[in-house]
Amino acid sequence: MYQTILQKGKRKHPMNSRELLTISFKKGWKEYKVFLLLIASLEILMMILGLLRFNFHDPRRILYFSSYVFLFFFTVLTFFSTQHLMKDEKKLHLVAVITYIYSFVLIFWSALVSALDIRGGGYPVTYMTILAAIGSILVLSPVFYIIMASSSSILMIAVSEDLVHESWFFSFLLNLLIFLVVMIAVQIRNYNSVRRQYMLNRKLEAWAGIDSLTQISNRRSLNSYMDKLEKEPQVYTVALLDADNFKPINDTYGHQEGDQCLIEIAEALTHVFGTTVFRYGGDEFAVISFENPEDVLKKMNDINHMLKSGRTSFLLQISCGIVQNNAGFNAQQIFELADAALYQAKNQGKACAVIYEKETNPQEI
Repeated sequence: MYQTILQKGKRKHPMNSRELLTISFKKGWKEYKVFLLLIASLEILMMILGLLRFNFHDPRRILYFSSYVFLFFFTVLTFFSTQHLMKDEKKLHLVAVITYIYSFVLIFWSALVSALDIRGGGYPVTYMTILAAIGSILVLSPVFYIIMASSSSILMIAVSEDLVHESWFFSFLLNLLIFLVVMIAVQIRNYNSVRRQYMLNRKLEAWAGIDSLTQISNRRSLNSYMDKLEKEPQVYTVALLDADNFKPINDTYGHQEGDQCLIEIAEALTHVFGTTVFRYGGDEFAVISFENPEDVLKKMNDINHMLKSGRTSFLLQISCGIVQNNAGFNAQQIFELADAALYQAKNQGKACAVIYEKETNPQEI
């Protein structure tokens, strides 16, 4: 039953890496902004030092300086584009794409710069720092991270080919391999940790929107669903209903029997209407349908026949108020009108439905 109720919120495909990246990006947006600003500041500092100290007759120095200029503008572009896109929830997938591209560029840039440092007698500090920073700040796809780390490492070794003739090449290669293994392991752990947390949060959110007795969506889920409908205007029908003579059933047969009545009504409603059925409160239920009111009324008729055949000790029936939103009502007005129509159905002898119109007339079901 639970799986059926959650079908409308159930994912057809498992969560992908882009969604994980988006989640981690939203959580760590402030840290990522600081990271980008720090990168941009370092680029400015290095460009100033380059202009003051570099001998631009050396091709290696020209490539070195040009790479810093390129990364600076790319970092600034990434900062402002992501900051702008973060304001719109619908564009967060673009933020993930930009972040992947920037990570790709930054890792390969650091490999190139470190290779130039090695050829000048230095160490691959920049590459190690950037790879560690990316792995710590962002939860990238492990496949993406492994490909970027391994291929950029190969690039760094290829560019710094003079290293092959040095006696410490093996030591360098071993340390690089150990570093890559550790960073990849950390990235995989972070990825799996965020993924597990994400799935747990989805389960908790789902349970928070489910009525514990009937296992159908509750009032909280209904409010969220109505908010979505108002954002995407379309014609729909609301049916508000409750069990007839529910208090006497509770008083005569006990609360356990009363609870069973609510469960039977919920099962009948979901059998006929699918997943857009909600427990409104107490013995009241709400149904959202994209059919016209007359078709909804016929289905309520089917439900009452189902309930009749399911009881022997007493007759379980429902009364219903039906409203269509084509008159431009908002959610609150729709439910007020449905409640008024339901009240009129009760006054007409129960086990009937009222379709709201300018001249409201009950229609027996």
